[in-house]
Amino acid sequence: MAKKMSKIDKKIKQLEEKQEKKRLAQEKNIVKRRNQEMALFTYLFIALFLCMSGYIVYFVIHDADRVLNNPQNKRQELLAKRVTKGDIVSADGKRLAYTKTGKSGQETRVYPYRGLFAHVVGQTAQGASGLESTEGFTMLTSGINPLKGMYNQIKGVKNPGNNVVTTLNLNLTQVASSAMGSKKGAVVAMDPETGKILVMLSLPTYDPNNLTSSRWKKLSQDEDSVLYNRATQGLYPPGSTFKLYTALEFMRENEDYKKFTYKCTGSIGTGNSKISCYDGEVHGKVDLATAFAESCNSTFCSIASGLDLTKWNKLCKSLYYNRAMPLDKLEQNSSRFSVSSDSEMGDVMQAGIGQGDTLVTPLQNSFLVAAALNGGELMKPYLVDHVEDVDGGIVSQTEIKKVASPLSKKEAKALKKLMRQTVLSGTATALASSNYTAGGKTGSAEFHNGSKDSHAWFVGYGEKNGKKLVVSVVVEAAGTGSAYAVPVARQIFDAYF
Repeated sequence: MAKKMSKIDKKIKQLEEKQEKKRLAQEKNIVKRRNQEMALFTYLFIALFLCMSGYIVYFVIHDADRVLNNPQNKRQELLAKRVTKGDIVSADGKRLAYTKTGKSGQETRVYPYRGLFAHVVGQTAQGASGLESTEGFTMLTSGINPLKGMYNQIKGVKNPGNNVVTTLNLNLTQVASSAMGSKKGAVVAMDPETGKILVMLSLPTYDPNNLTSSRWKKLSQDEDSVLYNRATQGLYPPGSTFKLYTALEFMRENEDYKKFTYKCTGSIGTGNSKISCYDGEVHGKVDLATAFAESCNSTFCSIASGLDLTKWNKLCKSLYYNRAMPLDKLEQNSSRFSVSSDSEMGDVMQAGIGQGDTLVTPLQNSFLVAAALNGGELMKPYLVDHVEDVDGGIVSQTEIKKVASPLSKKEAKALKKLMRQTVLSGTATALASSNYTAGGKTGSAEFHNGSKDSHAWFVGYGEKNGKKLVVSVVVEAAGTGSAYAVPVARQIFDAYF
């Protein structure tokens, strides 16, 4: 009986041990599941924290300046009640915009040079535009000593805002404006080694002083698009200036390009697809350098017909066709190059000479020349050199930045040589000077189908003793680039060097 009870006790004990193990396993699974839930919650929290942190960093780097300087930002209205908006100053220290305070305390924004900088500096009477818009928050921020600022607030005196010192050169801008006269168009001049924009002129222009609502309405409806900044928003067919791109792509695809020859008969194609050289000129047998210098349409149409269109598009995109330019401060339009494998051969040939659907802004049209002058590297163009407080102390300084390396040094040297030949023996001989070395490409861009009306173009460079300047000029509906755009560039180079 005792043995029987012992066996029963043993089985009961085994059963209890089994149940205990099962209970412990269940508890372990519960703990494990809870740990997994806690881990998942922790990971989600960390991921959310990282996303928010990443957004804050992105906002500070990319969007903060745009949001803070948005004229619709109510914070600017609050700042304007205790800070007098700072000045916009040229590179040589001349005030381009400042605030004048009347006896009753009323503030008026003044533009001493009237319409000369209207598009780039902007205005504040009707919303805000130009640097007045993009640097509004900056100029409504005061960099004076905090204790002095508090003392001024107690006294009810406004603190002086920071000043925006631009890269704009007053003298060169005045020279460009004088050279353009009453003609419409745009002029851009840039230092290719830094990206500093020295001239950004758009014509016709307007006087930003005393802009009444009726005056603004009239300007808004003006058929000449007076409010439009042609330098960054104007889209024009580039004409023969685009042969820079056609020539470069041809050189990339043909290592023996120096042996290239073509016999120009004055035109290429037949019927409606016939493309003629300017004024029907027959250039005869030419090599690449001669065809470029004399701007032979037939040669470049022939060259374009044999190019790899995918590679050609890639080249154009590397120099900011079909995408936004690396310019932070102003409204802009993207240049367009639309030739593809689906394009008709006639459209491809038209593209080779900068006609058809190809469109470019004057600023972007300077990029390839700028890269060629800078050993193949394109620097980010900019308008604000630095921000300083009322005492001249530096608040912030723009850093020089490379945005692309679209050319090799060898290609840059070859392209520069082609542009130099245009001045020595081609369509830009008016730029020949003993004071500096110049090169470039002229263009006469037809803009009406079936018409000989054309915009006059010049994109090119000047250099002397290591000092360099790239200039892009378009004169609307004027005629040839050599007759109307080159003289404008000549006066700018003469003044600069």
